[in-house]
This record gives sequence, structure tokens and C-alpha cells, in this order.
Amino acid sequence: MTRTTFSTVSLGEIGSVLSAGAHPAKDSTQNASYTAVSGVYRADVCPIDVAASRIAYQRNVLISGALFVAALVLVCYPGLIDIPAVKLLNSYANRNALLDTLFYAFDTYFTFSGVVLIALISACWFSDDRVQTRARILVATLASLGAGALSRFLQHHLPTHIRPYYDPGIGFHAPALLEKPFNTWNCFPSDHAAVFSGLALTIYLVRPRWGLFAAAWLVLIESARVYMGAHYPSDLVGGAAFAAMMVWASQSPWIVSVGRRLMLWERSSRPVFYMLAFFTLYQIGTLFLDIRRAAADFSSIHLNS
Repeated sequence: MTRTTFSTVSLGEIGSVLSAGAHPAKDSTQNASYTAVSGVYRADVCPIDVAASRIAYQRNVLISGALFVAALVLVCYPGLIDIPAVKLLNSYANRNALLDTLFYAFDTYFTFSGVVLIALISACWFSDDRVQTRARILVATLASLGAGALSRFLQHHLPTHIRPYYDPGIGFHAPALLEKPFNTWNCFPSDHAAVFSGLALTIYLVRPRWGLFAAAWLVLIESARVYMGAHYPSDLVGGAAFAAMMVWASQSPWIVSVGRRLMLWERSSRPVFYMLAFFTLYQIGTLFLDIRRAAADFSSIHLNS
């Protein structure tokens, strides 16, 4: 791959990129325009760059916010989608041991969910060493984490609904292998879906094809949450929309500029940067499971003392 830099950018060049959309075609003419705006071009690497970013991120924040509101409206009318979908999936529970085991594994083991997404995030990071691209990945990943934390906050403060597992009106039949009960607070929006959907969108921003694979895989993984009685479909849509809103907001120029400043640390202290990055990504990929379990253990000691 070759790297070409340009000192000036014409309005015509910016217009050609905007007309080509977020995914520029790979013919020589459009490649030249894309190179003129971003400074470089690499095949199959499509970061949202300067000209398109200032239009796209604001529009997509609004679209994601509208989708979140639509999911919240669905919560108010559970008979439209939520209850029929849960009952449909739950009708297959305890019928087939392989199906129960498969969905239990998807729901329980982060190897099939967060670890896959973190591996793709790492591949995106090392596939492009441009500071701008890595800054976008960095802030988008942190935004995904923030979306999960805020989703948990909303679960405690929005008057929505309890998990299908505990809803007496559904008559939920627990699938085989499901032993440990879920927490008993409200479940909209899904923090699980928020974090992982944000990571999938982060992947899409850099490697669209990988992002589409991640999104498709995530639909399968998150359907296990409905099958196991942890969430309604509206919870998953709400969590994904909330994460998308935050990830797109993180692509604003001033937030990306903060990411660029953090990248100076990566350049000056690589061992420390990647040590902390590995630890943080592991925690994100497993939704801080070890830390949460340790905290619960210590809390039980305090309560029993």
C-alpha cells in the first residue's frame, strides 16, 4: 500500500466524496478524491472521514434516538411484539436438548459474543495505523462502554417492565441448563445489547464488511437473551439504538480530537498503553463479569457480618 498526502482540499473534491457516500467505490477516479480528502486510501478500510463525518454523525444520532424512542413506545404496548415474540421462542424450550444447550451457550459464555467482537476490534485497530482511524476506534469503543453503563442506570430508573422470566402473565418455561436466576430489576434497555451493538457499529465504521458480519452474528447471540427469558425484543432494540446514538455522537470532530490526544500516549508509552488496553478490552468483552462477581462476594460478606 502507498501513502499519499495533500496539503489542500478543493470543494469539488469534498463534493465528490459526499456524493459517493460513506463507502467510496474502488475505481481510480473516486479513489483519487477519497485520497485527496483523507490523505490516504486503503482497500476495504472505510473510516468516516472529515467531509462526510460532519453531516453523517449528526443525522445518525437523530435516527438512533428516534429508534430508541420507538422501542420505548413498544414497551408500552407489549402485546404488539414483545409478548408474542417471547412466547414464540419459549414454545421451543425443553423440546430439543441441542437447541437449549446452544442458546444457553450463546447467552452464558462470552467467547461467543464479547470476545468475538473484541477480536474484530483489535483486527480493525492493527489493520490501519493512521492516528485518525485509531482515534475513532478508541472513542467509539469507550462510547460503547458508556452506553452499557447508562443502560444499566436507565434499567433502574425507567418504569418499564421486568424480565420475561419473572412475568407471571407469560407463563415462561425455563429452558434446560438455566439454573442461576437473573436480577429482578427492570430490563429496558438491555445493557448487554448496548455494549455489544456499540462494538459492532465501531467495527462497521472501519471495516464495513466485518461490521455487517458482526451485526448478523449479534442478532443470533442476542436472540438467545429472549429465548432464555432475560429480555424482550424491545429491550434489545432499545439497547442497540441507545448505543448507536452514543457511538455516532462520539464521532463528532471535537470528541475524535480527544481521541487523537490519547493516541499521543500510544506513541510515547506503548507498553503501558497496550497493557491497559488489553485489560480494558478484556473487561468490556466479558462485561466486567469477574469484577461484578467479586464485588457481589464481598457484599455478601459485609451483609452477613
